[in-house]
Amino acid sequence: MLNIQKKQKKKAKITMPDSFEELSARLEALSTLTGNCCIWKVTENCLTDLRLHLSHARHVCPFCDAVKTVAQERCIQHDTGCIARELRVRPEPFLLRCHAGAAELLVPVREDGRVIGVVMYGPFRPEESAAGNYECAEEAFRKLPVWQPEFRNALATLVRVALHELIDLLYLRSPEILPCRIRDPRIVEALEYLRGHYMEPVRLRNVAKKVSLSESRFSHLFRLECGLDFSSCLLELRIRAARQLLAGTDLAVGEIAARCGFSNQNRFATIFRRRTGVTATEFRRNRPPLSV
Repeated sequence: MLNIQKKQKKKAKITMPDSFEELSARLEALSTLTGNCCIWKVTENCLTDLRLHLSHARHVCPFCDAVKTVAQERCIQHDTGCIARELRVRPEPFLLRCHAGAAELLVPVREDGRVIGVVMYGPFRPEESAAGNYECAEEAFRKLPVWQPEFRNALATLVRVALHELIDLLYLRSPEILPCRIRDPRIVEALEYLRGHYMEPVRLRNVAKKVSLSESRFSHLFRLECGLDFSSCLLELRIRAARQLLAGTDLAVGEIAARCGFSNQNRFATIFRRRTGVTATEFRRNRPPLSV
C-alpha cells in the first residue's frame, strides 16, 4: 500500500518546465480574458524571468513597442527603478503611471514581507482625455483601454485565484530558482539591460559605462551581487532564450543562434551542448508537439 501511494505521488508531481509552461498559459488566459497584457516579473527588483514565454515576461504590445523605439532605456529604468521602489513600500495592488503617459495595475505577490514578484496588467489610458508623451506612439496610445477604478479589486482577485498557488509551487517551495536579491541599483540596471539586449553584441565595458562604473569595479560588483561573472550571465540569458525558441518555434537552428546573439553557429552548438548536455537538434526532438 505504501509503495502504491509513493508511485501515485510521484506520478502526480509537476516538473519545473511544465510548471513554467502552466504559468505562461495562465498569464495568457488572463490576458485574453481582460483584453490587455498580463506579465510577471520576479523579486522586488522587478526582473524578467526568461523561463517564461517572452510575451509574458516583458511588455509586448503596439504601444510599448512604439515607445521602445525611442526610449527603451527609460522603460528599463521605470521597471527597475520606479516600480521597484514602489513595490518595497506598497503591499496592496496599485496603479502607476509610466514615463510614456500610460498606466498599469501592479499586483505584488509577497511572502513574510518579502516581494516574490509582481503581476502587471496594462497598459491603460489613465483617463479618457489623457494624451501620451511620445508622438511616435500616440496612435497606439489612443487605442488603449481607459482605466476604470473597479478594475483594481477584480483583477487582483483574478491574480489570487489563478496564479498564487502556482507561484507558490515555483518560487516558494523551490527558492533556489528565485533570482538572487540584488541590492545595488547599478547592477539591477545592468541586468535588465542584458535581458533587453542579450541578442546584440554586448560588451562589458559598454555596460559598465552605462551604469557609470569602471570596468574593474563593475566586474567585481556584478560577481558579488549575481554570484557569477558578466560573461557567464550573458551566455545563460542567450541559452535560455535559445531553449525557448527551440521548444516553441520551428525556426532553423542557425536562425535561432543569430537571434540569441551568437554570430557563429558552431560556437552556439558547442556552448549549447556544454550547458544542456544535448545538441540543439536533440533538445528540439524531445519537445512536446507544437499546437496548430
